[in-house]
Amino acid sequence: MRRDRLIRQALRERFVITMTTGETFDGLLDEVDDKSVHLIDAHAVDGSNRVKVDGSLYLRRDHVAYMQKPGVGA
Repeated sequence: MRRDRLIRQALRERFVITMTTGETFDGLLDEVDDKSVHLIDAHAVDGSNRVKVDGSLYLRRDHVAYMQKPGVGA
């Protein structure tokens, strides 16, 4: 799938990921597969507050609303 190829090319880049539930996380994209997105050096983001996540963060891909690369196009 083209979408997977594009995501895999962006490994080790920082992303802000917004979930379908409205929660937002940022971190380095470490791995991705059909079912999950794995972030390292991750933070939970709530407005201007960032809270470090203890350990790695695995997010269900079907719950990802969208992914953004910070600073792109700015």
